[in-house]
Amino acid sequence: MKEELRTFLESDLLEKYLLGNTSEVENMKVEAYLEKYPEANKMYVELQENFEQYSRSYAAKAPEGVKQHVLDTIRSEKPKTAAINWFSVAASVAAVFFAFSTFYLWNNNKLLKTDNTNVLAEIDVLRTNLMESDARFAEVKAELEKLRNPDTKKYVMRGNRRAKKLKTVAYINAAEKLSLINVIDLPTLPEDKVFQMWADVDGKMVSLGILEKADNKLMSIPYKENASSYNITIEPKGGNDHATVENLVANIDLPSKQPLKE
Repeated sequence: MKEELRTFLESDLLEKYLLGNTSEVENMKVEAYLEKYPEANKMYVELQENFEQYSRSYAAKAPEGVKQHVLDTIRSEKPKTAAINWFSVAASVAAVFFAFSTFYLWNNNKLLKTDNTNVLAEIDVLRTNLMESDARFAEVKAELEKLRNPDTKKYVMRGNRRAKKLKTVAYINAAEKLSLINVIDLPTLPEDKVFQMWADVDGKMVSLGILEKADNKLMSIPYKENASSYNITIEPKGGNDHATVENLVANIDLPSKQPLKE
């Protein structure tokens, strides 16, 4: 929606125009918008319908007891006085009803304008969510294309007796220098411990980061040239700068031939 139209709809010009409270210049502006924008015309028609429904629903009714009070007054007073009292009561009732009607219409119009603003805001949120979903779909599609690549090898890592439930799947493409990992299941560790992954490069353990549960989502890990194996150890919270070999819970060799099958 154009910004000028949004600004116009969020103002109270349409309500004022409907109630006849606009100047000549404002009349020309409103009529120009009504002619140019179907959205403005639609909102104006809806306002008219709301006002008509209100008029039918809140038609003037004399409060309970007013009629009898007026009749009693007529009987007890002189004709002239009774007539004056009748018109006084009727005028009071009309004044009260008019004040109530004016306030109700004003408040109802404000609510309508607020509802319209909320709808526009919700549309913006939905549009943003759709764009984010499209972006995520594009990412997933790109990841799947990488996995389908014939040069991408799959390696399954399973935990030893110290972490029997541990299971991760690594995908490596040496041609594109790509490394991905899918953390399928991780056992629960004490709060002061974490799982950390390492690559054995020329006999030296190089950290690939701390492993976390990721609901079967693929995560990128650093690609390391000449890595001969992947390893997972239990380390202090926050990770370690060197692998604690005695806490090794899983490892796989990375041969250049057939990858391990699940």
